[in-house]
Amino acid sequence: MGTTEIAVIGGGIGGLTAALAMAQRGINVAVYEQARGLAEIGAGLHVSPNGVKVLHALGLEEDLAQVAGRPRSIVTRHFATGVPNFESAFDDVFDARYGAPFLSLHRADLLAILAKAVTNEARVQLTLGSRAVRVDEDRAGASVVFEDGSRASAAAVVAADGVHSRLRANMHGGITTKFTGHVAYRGMASTAELPVGLVEPKFNIWVGPGRHFVAYPVRRGELTNYVALVEEEGWTEESWTTKADNSVLAAAFEGWHETVRALVSHTLRGQCYKWALLGRDPLPFWSTERVTLLGDAAHPMVPYLAQGAVMAIEDAWVLAASLASTPDAATAFSTYERARLERTASIQTAAWEQGQLNHSVGRGDDGDHFQGGGFSDPSWIYGHDVVAAFP
Repeated sequence: MGTTEIAVIGGGIGGLTAALAMAQRGINVAVYEQARGLAEIGAGLHVSPNGVKVLHALGLEEDLAQVAGRPRSIVTRHFATGVPNFESAFDDVFDARYGAPFLSLHRADLLAILAKAVTNEARVQLTLGSRAVRVDEDRAGASVVFEDGSRASAAAVVAADGVHSRLRANMHGGITTKFTGHVAYRGMASTAELPVGLVEPKFNIWVGPGRHFVAYPVRRGELTNYVALVEEEGWTEESWTTKADNSVLAAAFEGWHETVRALVSHTLRGQCYKWALLGRDPLPFWSTERVTLLGDAAHPMVPYLAQGAVMAIEDAWVLAASLASTPDAATAFSTYERARLERTASIQTAAWEQGQLNHSVGRGDDGDHFQGGGFSDPSWIYGHDVVAAFP
């Protein structure tokens, strides 16, 4: 699209990755973020090889290596004994098979890397403290309307404004949500404050009836991030910033393995957070003539396959390539949708199925060994390569 300007609404992982990918393809981009600073909450995330390949292609490999955790494997464990039920290595063979490593990151670290790269791009203009409420569009272009009444013009708009996207609501109206019955608690512990060797540097998942507990290294292994998923009634607030009582979480995992209980008791500042997991059906379309959706705005999903951020990263690459290949935004958006709708819908569905599997633990016939809590072959996820498909 040459020097045509694209407005990106949202300065999170998806929005900044999209801005960087477009700028590197010669497209001028204006990013509008509602917050007054690009700060992330204290949470971790995984970037599997299908997302790492995009970040490496954007020139971020060295920066990622300086902050990432490198889990040695993914392993599921019995909730009380800690005995492994399933394990798959993240080793050299894995890296060679998928063309990139499996990384675990503090969200703030990944956001800082992206923000630095975007700030250094002359083609990107970043504006903070600007909350978009709608987009008016016609044949001539699009006009973003902000909460304070101001406007910004662009040839086209990318709505990367998250799970509660206002621009998605403009396009689709109110979307029906279904409480999954699962509530997530998250927190972090300083690895140095834990007993030496207590938490193996792996993508650890303790699975038990009605709940499971995930822990993995971030920030070079200096921090251990955990997410506890509990079947719980009476809480339906979908917010990552709602504080929770640490003692409630400790009570929920009483009787679980000592590592789980130690992580909860060593939570930094004794502060954990909770959010309800809400399910949404895949959308039938993401785009109008001048507006398209990206990341959680397009395909919010439960976290059981650790693909939420990665799908936004894949989206960003495909969208940038599509916009760079044609002067017409509507055609580019159509190409982007065709490449992304089926894949993201499949992962939305598979993520929920994985959550059910994690909570389906039962005793074996001998009364000691346990069943459930494994993983199917991830090749269809990790082996996907949008960089090769959209050079």
